[in-house]
Amino acid sequence: MILLDRVCFRYNEKMETSFKLKEVSFSCKKGTINGIVGGNGSGKSTIARLIAGLITPQSGEITVDGFKPNTHSGNCQFLAGIIFQTPDTQIVGTTVAEDLAFGLENLGIAHEEMLVRVEETAKQFGLAHLLDTPVHFLSGGQKQMLCIASVMVMRPAWIIFDEPTSHLDPWARSVFWNIVSGFAHEQNIGILVISQLPEDILHFENIFCFENGGLVFSGQVDELKKESSQLNWLNRPEAWKLEEILEACR
Repeated sequence: MILLDRVCFRYNEKMETSFKLKEVSFSCKKGTINGIVGGNGSGKSTIARLIAGLITPQSGEITVDGFKPNTHSGNCQFLAGIIFQTPDTQIVGTTVAEDLAFGLENLGIAHEEMLVRVEETAKQFGLAHLLDTPVHFLSGGQKQMLCIASVMVMRPAWIIFDEPTSHLDPWARSVFWNIVSGFAHEQNIGILVISQLPEDILHFENIFCFENGGLVFSGQVDELKKESSQLNWLNRPEAWKLEEILEACR
């Protein structure tokens, strides 16, 4: 479980006008697809970075499966990996194999186990024939798969996707959501997706809405659908709008 308890964060504490995350508290469980939505500057990407341990809250507490992000204790599992929307900003290896091995090296995984994990993960994501390929020869879709594989090879308890569908066409989005559903429902990996695209809302089972650094809604998507008219900033899915039109015509 991911648990945030009265978490506050400000990027520049010396400036009163700087963005501030305001005592955010919520929890989400594994086995479901959890979504965070909000407009630009609402705080959703800040939440992703806090949970992944890339930044630290000024106050409050975050735990991922009982551990604080970016800490390790004994045999503590790698907690949360974050996948950004632009693959080129996340790929660090010169070849597919090097990129898959990078995170394992940082975790101190033994060389023999590292080789096994790299080969198994590459096969799972259709990259086995590309292990020695320089990453700049990969297609956009292959780079996206490599980013996901490079997180999955570390066997995270949670995967955080930050704006993953904003540059994908409808076919690629369908493939992405099939992969995400398999992670959540078949492998019981915790899934948290940060998005501002209205159509992504339809894939979320639990949803958290942010506005101006504050949590303004948490619950299931059906509940959000009923209350969406009260959230003026929310871009509702076209399917919801169509339902309203058809209902009005009856």
